[in-house]
Amino acid sequence: MHPRTGGSTRFRNWDSFISSAQVLLGQAEDALAAGDLVFALEYAYQAGLRTAGARTATSPVIARRKRLPSGAWEQLALVGQDSAEWARRLGAYSRTRSRVNSGIERDVDPAVVEELLAAVREFFEATVVGEGAAAA
Repeated sequence: MHPRTGGSTRFRNWDSFISSAQVLLGQAEDALAAGDLVFALEYAYQAGLRTAGARTATSPVIARRKRLPSGAWEQLALVGQDSAEWARRLGAYSRTRSRVNSGIERDVDPAVVEELLAAVREFFEATVVGEGAAAA
C-alpha cells in the first residue's frame, strides 16, 4: 500500500513503474560495464520510459484528459514544465535508439550511452525523491 494514498491504483502503478525502472537501470549499468553498448542503450532508454510512466500514472493532468498522445514522451510533456523538459531531453535519444535497434547504426558511441544513462539516473532520482512526487 502506498503511504500517500492508502493503496489507490494510480500509486500502485507508480510503484510498479519505479520498480521496473530501477531494475532496468541496474541492467543498463551492468551492460555498460560489460561493454555491451547496444543493451546498455536499450535498458537505459527503457528505464527512462518506465520513469516517465510513473510520472504520467500519477498525474492529475493526464487523468483529466480524454485524448492523450500515444507517445510516452509526449504524454510526459503534458504533466508540467519540468516534466516537459525531461521529455525533450530524454526523447532526443529516441532516434538513436531506433536506428540501433533496426540495425541502421551498428556502432554505438560510448559517450552517448553514458550521457543517456546519467540523464536517466538523474530523472529517476528526481522522480523518486524530488519533483516527480510533487508533480504527481
